[in-house]
Amino acid sequence: MSSELDRDADLRDLYELYRHDIYRFARYTLGDSSVALDVVQEVFVRAIRAWGNFRHDANTKTWLLSIARNYMYDYVRKQKKWNQFISEYDPPFIADRELPIETTLVLEQTLMALKESYRQVFILRHIEELSVEETAQVLGWSPGKVRTTDYRAVARIRNMLGTGFEGGILNV
Repeated sequence: MSSELDRDADLRDLYELYRHDIYRFARYTLGDSSVALDVVQEVFVRAIRAWGNFRHDANTKTWLLSIARNYMYDYVRKQKKWNQFISEYDPPFIADRELPIETTLVLEQTLMALKESYRQVFILRHIEELSVEETAQVLGWSPGKVRTTDYRAVARIRNMLGTGFEGGILNV
């Protein structure tokens, strides 16, 4: 009984610690705040079910983000609306109070114009601030693929923004 209480306490702590990260990842990926809230809920339901199989040698945050990524793929696939989703997508708001609103909107539009793999790597590396290794765990990729994709994503964003962009945020 006490081990079940410990597990529940651990999962409550994980929820408090990572729910915002998972929400942000889902919101940026899916573009719908209500679906992102559902993703957070489902991630922790799945984490509760899989807690006994969790290898504690892995980073908990990357494990939870991996669950989120897999659930989002399942969600999109079940909805069979991937193309409609992309064409009708309204970019989420990147909440950085230090950036002017115009800069933020340009960055969001640029981010949403990236292909999915570039966008996911950029979000995980530069918004969620995961390491290369953690990003590789979340995406199920090699660290080399993460580095290459990240380099290409940043280069593509810089190219899309052009030399006239004065936001100065892409000093990555």
